[in-house]
Amino acid sequence: MNFKKRLTNFMELTRAYSLPVTIAPLMIVYSYAQFYENFSLLNMLILTVALCMVHLGANLFDDFIDVKLKLRECHNLGKVHFSSFFNKARLIKDETYSFCEIKKILCVLFGISSIIGIYFAMTSSPCVLIFMALGGILCLIYPISSKYYLSETIIGIIYGPLIILGGFLALIGEINTGLIYPSIAMFFAIIVLLHTHSIMDWEFDRIEGKNTLAILSKSKTNAIEVLRTIIALSYFTIYIGIETLNINPKTLYVFLTLPIAVRLIESLKDYINIKDVEFYPRWYYGFFENWEEIKKNNIAFFMFRFYLARNYVFFFALFLAIGANA
Repeated sequence: MNFKKRLTNFMELTRAYSLPVTIAPLMIVYSYAQFYENFSLLNMLILTVALCMVHLGANLFDDFIDVKLKLRECHNLGKVHFSSFFNKARLIKDETYSFCEIKKILCVLFGISSIIGIYFAMTSSPCVLIFMALGGILCLIYPISSKYYLSETIIGIIYGPLIILGGFLALIGEINTGLIYPSIAMFFAIIVLLHTHSIMDWEFDRIEGKNTLAILSKSKTNAIEVLRTIIALSYFTIYIGIETLNINPKTLYVFLTLPIAVRLIESLKDYINIKDVEFYPRWYYGFFENWEEIKKNNIAFFMFRFYLARNYVFFFALFLAIGANA
């Protein structure tokens, strides 16, 4: 197998397409940390590598645990099936990667991130270990969190307050209270992405017995109203931060993401009421990579909404970072 194929397989195995969700909060960390005397661009790069390793490892660990749980039911790897639009854990189910190889990859990914975490604990602040422990605990309980309607909350905490506050601590050696409101806003923005996915996975999650925020909403229509509320909370949190902590008023640049948010809500209404609609990515909606291939595979109806939600998170963080130092 050539290098390109190995890399493609690894990216699918670890769901690397979701890495912008890790990069997003790190942009906020950078925007606040760069003006401190002890800020190091090299350390920023090292921190980014560590958190990307954790993200990829958590994705793989989640799929690995789900496959193992399914095996308890069917006792045959070839019969493992997930009710979803996509072939979840395909490379594990078809034995492209053995369980032994998966464990080795997990050890490498989490091993690298742990070593980097210890480095920051020694050079910056021992309290970094507390954030590492919290992140590890949340990653471990995530695979079972959907039983208790907590999966969105856990991911929101990790990619909001945990990464933003913990990342700044690792780089500078202290907690910046000015980051509290941006980290809470990112908590809500991340939940927008997860909730969007859950709305589209409504039927499949019910079959699999996953208790998501969308399922808790009792109907897809209610779930969209919940989404509208979460989006409003992400903006309102920044407004409150400006009023109470004297955050730079230009952080209101985040409202430039409103066209994406509005289109996301509209498209989800179409998803419920009108199945057969055309999808037209616009430049102001963000990136829609591999769009032609997606259309050929007849999954544009799903990926268009997923990309909108993902781009909302990315640009929300980007404008927040730009506005904080404009």
